[in-house]
Amino acid sequence: MTIKIGKFIWDITYACPLRCTHCYTESGRRPARTLDRDAAMRVVDVILAARAEKVSISGGEPLSIRWAVEAMKRMHDAGVAVTVFTSGWSMPQKTAVALADAVSSVAVSIDGADAAIHDAIRRRDGAFERGIKALEVLYRVKEERKAAGRNCFTLGIDYTLTRSGAHEADLERFVHSVVARFPNLDFIRFGAVIPSGLAAEPEFEATELLSIQELVDLIEVGRRLAARAGGATNITVTDVRYFLPQPGVSAVDLDILHIEPDGSLRAFPIYEAKVGNVLDQPLDVLWPKVKAWRSDPFVAEKMETIRTMADWASTARILDRLYGSDDDRERIARRGPQVEAYA
Repeated sequence: MTIKIGKFIWDITYACPLRCTHCYTESGRRPARTLDRDAAMRVVDVILAARAEKVSISGGEPLSIRWAVEAMKRMHDAGVAVTVFTSGWSMPQKTAVALADAVSSVAVSIDGADAAIHDAIRRRDGAFERGIKALEVLYRVKEERKAAGRNCFTLGIDYTLTRSGAHEADLERFVHSVVARFPNLDFIRFGAVIPSGLAAEPEFEATELLSIQELVDLIEVGRRLAARAGGATNITVTDVRYFLPQPGVSAVDLDILHIEPDGSLRAFPIYEAKVGNVLDQPLDVLWPKVKAWRSDPFVAEKMETIRTMADWASTARILDRLYGSDDDRERIARRGPQVEAYA
C-alpha cells in the first residue's frame, strides 16, 4: 500500500443507549452495523498499513463492543495515538484498567452543565449521572497509575455546545464543579455542534444550532473560563470550522478518512457520501475516489460558498440526500421533507 493517511475517524458501531438530538449518525435509532471481531481486525490492518498517526474511535457507544479494546490496543501498541469517545453509560473498573494500556486519550462526552440540560439533549434519564460516574472510575485508575509511576491515557470531557447548553453562567458552574471534583483532569473541550446528521435538520437549526458569531464569542468565553479555573486542566473551545474548506487549504488532499461501522468509507467526514468499503477495496483504489468526490464541481461549490452555520446545515442536507446510499436516503426521508432544491 502506498497511500499514507494521517488521521482516521472510525465509528465502530451505531449501537447506543442514548438518543442524542444532535447525533450525526442517528445512533441508537438504526441498525448497529457492527462488524464481527475478525472483520474488525482487518479494518485495523488497513489503518495500520496506511501508517496512521491518529485514530478517533467513536460511534454509537464504542465501549459496548466486545472487541473494541482489543482493536484499540493493537493500534496503540503500533504507535498510533488512539482517542476513544464514550458517553460513559457503562464503565466497569476492568474496562477503565484495560483502556489504560490501549489508548492515548479518553474523552467522556457530557453536553450539559447538569442532569436537566444533559439528559434532555441526550434523551435519556440518568445519562449525566452515568457520565460523571464513568469519569470517576477513569480518574481513579489514572491517579492510581500515576502514583505507581506508570503511563496512562489523558482524560477529559468533550462537551458539544448546543444553544441549550452554551450559556456562559452554566459553563462556568460546570467547569468550577468538575475542576473541584477532578483537579488533575487533563482537559475540558467545548466545541460547537457540527451541523451534520440530525444537527443539520431544519428544526435543530432553528432551535439549537449556534451561529458563527456565537462560536467566535464562545472562544473568548473559553479563555475566561480557563483564566478563572486555573489549575492543571486545559480548558478550550475548539473550532469546528476545521471541517470546512479553509483559505489556502485544499479539502481534496486533506489526509483524514472516516470509516463507518461496516467498513464503508465516507468521502469526507460528517457527510453521508460513500466511495466504497475498506474490506472490499484497498485504499490505493478508494483514495482517488475520495479525492474525486471532494473535487467534484458541485460538491466544491456547495462547500466553498458556506458563510454561515445555516449555510452549512443546508449544504449538509443537500449533500446527504444527494450522495447518501439508498438506506441513508430512506432513513433521512423519515426525518421530514427536504426544504431546499439541489440546484
